[in-house]
Amino acid sequence: MPEFSGEAFEQGILYYTGQEILPFQHGKPWTEKSSHLLNLKKRGLMPITAFTDLSWQDLEQWVGPTILERGKSYRRRVHDLARTDENHVVATVAGSEPYITHVWLTDNEPDYECSCPYWGPCKHAVAVILAYLDCIKSEQSVPLIEPGDLDARLLVYGLAEEQDSEFGIDVEKARTTLKAMTKTQLIEWAMGVFTDHPSIFDSLACSAPPGDIAVDKVVARLHQQIRKTGDERGWQDHWNDNGYTPDYSPIQKQLEKLLSGGHIDAILELGEELFSLGITQVGESDDEGETASEIVGCLAVVFAAMRKSKRPAAQRMIWFWNKLLEDEYGLLDELESPIDYAAMKRTDWRELVEEFNQRLDNCPDPKGESAGYGDKYRRQRLLEFALEALTQAGEPERATELMIAELPYCDNYVGLVDYLLAGNADDQAEHWAYQGFHKTICSLPGIAGQLVERLLDMAGKRRDWLLLAALHVDKFLQNTSVDNYRLARKSSQKAGCRAQIQTELLRFLETGESPLSTADWPLPGTGLKFPKPIYRQSFPDYEALIAIALFEKRVEDALHWYQKTGNNSYHAEAIAQAVQKTNPDVSLDYWRGKVDALIAKVKPAAYREAMPYLRKIQKLMLSSGRVDDYRRYISALRQQHKAKRRLMEELDTLESKGKKNRLILED
Repeated sequence: MPEFSGEAFEQGILYYTGQEILPFQHGKPWTEKSSHLLNLKKRGLMPITAFTDLSWQDLEQWVGPTILERGKSYRRRVHDLARTDENHVVATVAGSEPYITHVWLTDNEPDYECSCPYWGPCKHAVAVILAYLDCIKSEQSVPLIEPGDLDARLLVYGLAEEQDSEFGIDVEKARTTLKAMTKTQLIEWAMGVFTDHPSIFDSLACSAPPGDIAVDKVVARLHQQIRKTGDERGWQDHWNDNGYTPDYSPIQKQLEKLLSGGHIDAILELGEELFSLGITQVGESDDEGETASEIVGCLAVVFAAMRKSKRPAAQRMIWFWNKLLEDEYGLLDELESPIDYAAMKRTDWRELVEEFNQRLDNCPDPKGESAGYGDKYRRQRLLEFALEALTQAGEPERATELMIAELPYCDNYVGLVDYLLAGNADDQAEHWAYQGFHKTICSLPGIAGQLVERLLDMAGKRRDWLLLAALHVDKFLQNTSVDNYRLARKSSQKAGCRAQIQTELLRFLETGESPLSTADWPLPGTGLKFPKPIYRQSFPDYEALIAIALFEKRVEDALHWYQKTGNNSYHAEAIAQAVQKTNPDVSLDYWRGKVDALIAKVKPAAYREAMPYLRKIQKLMLSSGRVDDYRRYISALRQQHKAKRRLMEELDTLESKGKKNRLILED
């Protein structure tokens, strides 16, 4: 009997009858009016709930492949499974602690609620659905419970609200009892309840007016809770499917209550400690973002409080940018900014200009002896914010001056050039592109490479084809890739000298002589001075010559240079594929060598890897009429490796697939 596994779901399993599992009909699910279903009902076979309409793809679309795989491994941790007449299923799932999980279908779409802290459809919900389907498969009965019993189970884990009459207290009797108590008796009784259930006191305290001593106590308790939770470290061991994630949900709920009570300043005070400890905690946790997600939920409330704050717009933006400067792990990436740009006036932006310019003035030199990469990165971030403020304040000239002043510290040449190009100051942009290239080519070649690209863009924009071709040639001489060759050839075509450039570049690859020194070289100098390479390039550059010949479909030239390497080239595979019609023995020699090397590994996986090469050999030899040669080759392989059972099985499969081709050839 097949299991309700991923494979079974992929086959579209719908109904289990007690004797068989019925698949989708022509890719479509059975309906209530299907003749087959009517026959099932007449035969008295067990009806199956709507959960069996789910396919494996439905579940994967619901939770994603990662959660789905984790849910499969959790299906054995499901206990106390029960269902209702409405096709709701509930169970307890053993995780880092027991969780109650309730799943149901709405318009044939899965839905859930779970007491675990995960923010979306979780592995526990998947596990409950799969465990339920396992019971259907094995004909195990699943207890049927009343909706009230379902609510009672959820209530224990806080997933249902207590009802006044059916599951809770007699409200009128409680009110009468409390009214009969004296003030002293009521206070003593309440203190006992608060001691045993602090959350009740928290909900009461948050409704107090601002400045009330009760709110101060709530804030003090939350500070303690943030410190305690922030000291924990999250971890996940996905190999053994266990781990621990610090639970911030109680803190988030209390922050939300403070927010609804209008205690904005209290939330912002708590947010400072939450953010500071959270950054450290995320950096020291060993998980895949679970701890960060918990903290982000709380920070979302803090950001909502800042949006409601009465602080001046500029101060709110400074607060936000300060947090971005400290955010090493992208905690704030998905949170909405606490202030819109539309709410900022030019005077506000100028306040930010002065703030961040002053910080840059006070920032230590990132190139000093004691400076590290972090110092330079922080200064670059400060510069970004200062430039943004200047741009929004309508002061582009000051922005340009600031970028130029920061070049010795931040090497922000690319940003400066892009800013000048955006302002149509192409001459200045070209000047700083050259300056930046010569400053960075030795120490920061990545920046230098970006500046060369900017120079290429500028030359193309003004249709200076000769300079464009010269820059592409410079790039090729530094990196003899096919792509650089193609660009040099294309731009020299526009410059009207493609044939000469192409000839000189190929001669360079053969001899190592720079084409720039030839007397009739048609391109202008670029002004770029590249340092000598650390490793001396050897010539002829066989690999580049082979690659370019293949690119230009000069197969015989590619084979010529390949044979010069002693048939030992990175491009051997491409050569074998290219010359199989003109030089089949070259292709066969290469493929036979690959087969021998793979078989020598004596691993079943290597045998399977050898089969594509054997199929190439089979196809080429049979199509060229060398049937006997092919038979002798396969026979020799079998004789030499007859002790390798798994290889023999692979050869049997190969021969069975090639039998039809051989019969056609023999006829």
